Amino acid sequence: MTPLVSILLPTFDRPQFLEQALVSALNQTYPHIEIIICDNSQNNATEQVVNSYLTSPNGSKIRYVRNKANIGPTANQQKCFRLAKGEYINYLMDDDLLHPRKIERMLPYLIGNPKIGLVTSLKQIIDHFGEPVRISKTPPFKLSTLKKPAINGQSLIQRMLTDATNYIGEPTTVLFRKADLLEPFGTFGGKQAYNNVDVASWIALLVNKDAVFLEEPLSSFRKHPTQLTNTLLSRMGCQCDWIDATLLAKKQRIFDDSSTFVKMINRLGKIVLDNFSNWNEATQGLYLNELLDRAHQLAVVSEKTKKLSSLAKDLKKLTQQLEAQRKPT
Repeated sequence: MTPLVSILLPTFDRPQFLEQALVSALNQTYPHIEIIICDNSQNNATEQVVNSYLTSPNGSKIRYVRNKANIGPTANQQKCFRLAKGEYINYLMDDDLLHPRKIERMLPYLIGNPKIGLVTSLKQIIDHFGEPVRISKTPPFKLSTLKKPAINGQSLIQRMLTDATNYIGEPTTVLFRKADLLEPFGTFGGKQAYNNVDVASWIALLVNKDAVFLEEPLSSFRKHPTQLTNTLLSRMGCQCDWIDATLLAKKQRIFDDSSTFVKMINRLGKIVLDNFSNWNEATQGLYLNELLDRAHQLAVVSEKTKKLSSLAKDLKKLTQQLEAQRKPT
């Protein structure tokens, strides 16, 4: 069986990295693929790179779409998904690389196994120039084996939310079934993530399904200076996303252990108390509504738990302080 796999390559003004990513997609040993490139770029450099590959032996596998305007990274990822014709999806970020056998190695775990929601693996970390730096750390749970390939999806969700860590990996690392993603990419429980876009979709895929996590590094994740993950806005979005995902997971009854949930709320609440006021000041109140909403939600949840009564009081005080910082219109 050779079902169609869609490799989705959203890009923005990185023609040199994009070319390397595209070559890694074209070099897949699994033959039945399509490569969808949605381009947010502000100039023609990326289009020129893609055009040079359209006449190559595998050029017919490429579908290129140039957006009339920059629609933003998340909307571009979602556009790629809508255009995909494949039964299976593998995102490829424009600064990452695929191992030549990635699709070939991962696809058998999904074919004929509807209980498997996604397949991922360890990854090779590379530098700006594509040179290997290290293999990603092994997650704190047993990896998949031939004897026991599946990891319980809800247990994996709990561990990620408890540790506030994306153990599954960035979009490039994961292969999944298109029909299983019932919400737009980056959305969980109807909530669009700001920063943890991939985490939101991994949770959505695993609520009722299991995961396969392979030890073999089957993708490369590039670390370089132009990444935005260490900016203040990224940190703000990241914490808001972890709060949203935790509260939404609780609504879907993913957490059976109430003590674990209490610890998570306590940790998230302390992060809010330590950072939100300073973050609001640093961003001149531009994201006050977003910060207030999360602080209020945590205050409400804390108030319902006797063990968190002190946290609830502190969070209420914070919301009052943040309200006082609101600029008059």
